[in-house]
Amino acid sequence: MRDYVYYDNTDCGGIVYHTNYIVFCERARSRIFFDKGMFPNIGYSGFVVKTLESTFISPLMLGDTYEVRSILLEIKHTFMIIKQDIYKVAQIENPAPQEELCFSMTIKMAFVDLKSKKPCKIPDEVLAVLEEYRKSH
Repeated sequence: MRDYVYYDNTDCGGIVYHTNYIVFCERARSRIFFDKGMFPNIGYSGFVVKTLESTFISPLMLGDTYEVRSILLEIKHTFMIIKQDIYKVAQIENPAPQEELCFSMTIKMAFVDLKSKKPCKIPDEVLAVLEEYRKSH
């Protein structure tokens, strides 16, 4: 998923606010399903974050173009683990293609029944989308 860094993503110095890197990754995960005309939740069940490990490498700035690259590392009956990297791929003042790793995150997401708050089996239609995504990336 590619997008620009907008003013509302930054602090007063034009640097992306740290939590927005996680937001950018969340949007990319949602797009896996949106691109298939689906939501990442079904009825009263969906994914919740269990663990998240992140590394900030180089700042994104106002006007940069970034790309979130997601790799599904593991899919089990009730959870998935995804590695997501954010790259700076262009800048407003220098639109020549570039490739600079800015942020890296590994996230484990459990699929839970939202009423009972307990893990439950990932539905087959959700697994199918995830497996198709894994094969294509």
